Amino acid sequence: MAHPGYPIVLTADATLTACYPLLFDAMVVAGTTTRTPGFLVRYLMPRARSIDGRALRAPVGLRRIEGALLRSGVSANDVAVVEEAHLDSAIGPRTKVIGVSTGEPAGRGMNSTTMTAIAGGRIVPQVCFERLMRRIRALVASRAPQARIVLGGPGAWQLSPEERKAAGFHHLIRGYAEANAPEIFEKLCKGEELPDVVEGRCPGPDEIPSIHGATTMGGIEISRGCGMGCPYCTIAKEPMVHLPMATIMRDVRINMAFKQHSLSLLSEDFFRYGGENGRVNPAALIELIRSLRSVPKLRLLQVDHGNLASVAQFTDSELATVQRLLTGGPKHLFPWVNVGVETASGMLLKRNGGLGKLGGCDPHDWGEFAAVQVERLIVAGYFPFVSLMLGLPGETDEDLARTQEWVNQFRHARLAIFPLVYAPID
Repeated sequence: MAHPGYPIVLTADATLTACYPLLFDAMVVAGTTTRTPGFLVRYLMPRARSIDGRALRAPVGLRRIEGALLRSGVSANDVAVVEEAHLDSAIGPRTKVIGVSTGEPAGRGMNSTTMTAIAGGRIVPQVCFERLMRRIRALVASRAPQARIVLGGPGAWQLSPEERKAAGFHHLIRGYAEANAPEIFEKLCKGEELPDVVEGRCPGPDEIPSIHGATTMGGIEISRGCGMGCPYCTIAKEPMVHLPMATIMRDVRINMAFKQHSLSLLSEDFFRYGGENGRVNPAALIELIRSLRSVPKLRLLQVDHGNLASVAQFTDSELATVQRLLTGGPKHLFPWVNVGVETASGMLLKRNGGLGKLGGCDPHDWGEFAAVQVERLIVAGYFPFVSLMLGLPGETDEDLARTQEWVNQFRHARLAIFPLVYAPID
């Protein structure tokens, strides 16, 4: 007999539920295309796993929505986070809402457009998303024709209304939505009409719900938003807020309970944790990492993004202290951090809305300023991943020459520099 289904099913494509051992593995998969040999993609993207039909790993955003629903009183028997292979046993006659989180549904992100331009083919996350939606449409048609399919997640902006309809979506929830997700899902479960696009509401930092299951890559959200105003970023106008230590530590304990012993500290600016209005708070960041290091069986602490304007506010000693706490002490480990230089031309960056990224630096001094901060990271024991954006509006041959000269000075340094093709957000 077929499973009657859960009233609320939350899911994401295979690239977002895979059991990656490290953050870097997931970043590599995000940049693979269909020209990449299949065996290599399978190796880099460990198969998603489940416990009693529920996903072992899921994106932290999906876990937050799950947490918000459970906190509002929804029974754990009525909502399930499910990976693709177990949708058959999750979607049935009882299913009212299927929430899908996505990161790259149309391949329009900068990383994707760059990699497909270089390697050809289509980006793997997009292919996996399309496969997921074919499966959901088939199950809804045969088992749950009353179910409403809802799109959300950081990549939802990529789909036009026509593309959303073709994919099978009835609604889009835009932005952070833990504050009103329970209300939205309750109305959908009751069959009430809602607009095609529903604006999510972000709760205050003290009201962000804890997770109830392990996250992909061991993702631990320490801050959300950014607020620097860069027009090529989806959260440019979202002010940065920091999650309280208590919430972060609860999320850590949940991941550790599910044997996720390597964690990824997620923030648009790791070095800004605890700070306000663009100012850093090194003591708060150091206290956070020290607390994390006290957790038994913790292995690696990884970070994703940092801003050079924030790095500049740390002393050399503070940068070194953070580095030692991240690695746990071994001198042969170099924590990587993605820093966006984008261009050596500060005037070009300013003209393209990058004033916040400049952080008070005179645009004419940006190239030298960025070089100094990258060098400081290297000396402190980090491995910087420096992004450079090609094709910014108004870019000239002189700008390109300046950036090429900037790159050449690091030819023997311990870092990686990678180009991105400018892809504006429509």
